[in-house]
Amino acid sequence: MSALAPLTGIVLVLVLAALTTPSFFSTSVLRLVLFQIGVIGIMAIGQTMVLLLGGIDLSLSAVVSMTSVVLAIYTGGSDERLMVGVLLCAVVGLAVGLLNAGLVVVRSVPPFVATFATFVLLQGVIIAWTRGAPSGRIPPGLGWLGSGRVLGIPVPALLFIAIAVVAGFILGRTTGGRRLYATGLNPDAARMSGIRVGLVTCVGYVVASLTGVLAGLINASFIGFVDSALVGSLDLNSIAAAVIGGIALAGGKGRIHQTVLGTILLAALLTWLIQLGAGGGAQLVVSGSVILLAVWLQKPTLNLRRHRRHNPQPAPGHT
Repeated sequence: MSALAPLTGIVLVLVLAALTTPSFFSTSVLRLVLFQIGVIGIMAIGQTMVLLLGGIDLSLSAVVSMTSVVLAIYTGGSDERLMVGVLLCAVVGLAVGLLNAGLVVVRSVPPFVATFATFVLLQGVIIAWTRGAPSGRIPPGLGWLGSGRVLGIPVPALLFIAIAVVAGFILGRTTGGRRLYATGLNPDAARMSGIRVGLVTCVGYVVASLTGVLAGLINASFIGFVDSALVGSLDLNSIAAAVIGGIALAGGKGRIHQTVLGTILLAALLTWLIQLGAGGGAQLVVSGSVILLAVWLQKPTLNLRRHRRHNPQPAPGHT
């Protein structure tokens, strides 16, 4: 699926928004769109790394929730313990990424099952730790991360742009990026060519979890307190943004600019739905629908990828 599809979707949503909700183009609403782009997009880049490996990460929303809980409980809302609190959140993200990678690489657990199990585990830890009522204040010194602006542009959107540029360079210009694509395209062939498939996969899941931590810090600093109910759909949104942009679910195909376009489309669509008064259920229906549409459009590619995975081609010169 080329970039034409998400670009067409963006134009269509903007036209419909202009016709039905002219207030969509007000400064406050456009800033909300940019904030959504930042939060969803940062997670979508992490999700893209895993999708390119032929995997998926369903634990990201739990990482976001755990980040806000750890930060609030450790700091007690005080700026004095902010830096250590952020480091603890990063350690949690690193541990979750390693756990997911260990299940997938060492135990050969399917990524869907492995990351969903991690999601359930983290949710259980949160409930047990907070006795079912997550609460607490976020240090005000972190407020700039979620609410700050530079030249009128929300900081989360600028962070997303910076991370997208770095990720795009790594994937498109470095040996590590080529190894990631090769691993997602055909792990057996990649292994035979000397690529350390397990290590590449591990890095992908760790990066995804760390993007969940950053999104959690942004979300927590924006609202100023712990509210796990506000992050429940972020897993679905991060997957939707990557997939509707054109990232192949079967792995090995897609570019960061496609995830950027998918993120813009999804953020604009969700904000437009909010302007129309649609509830959370309607937003989930739309997110699920766009994923189904993207999967349907990718179906021939998915079948080809599966064939290549199960029928690796011999190296040149071998019979």
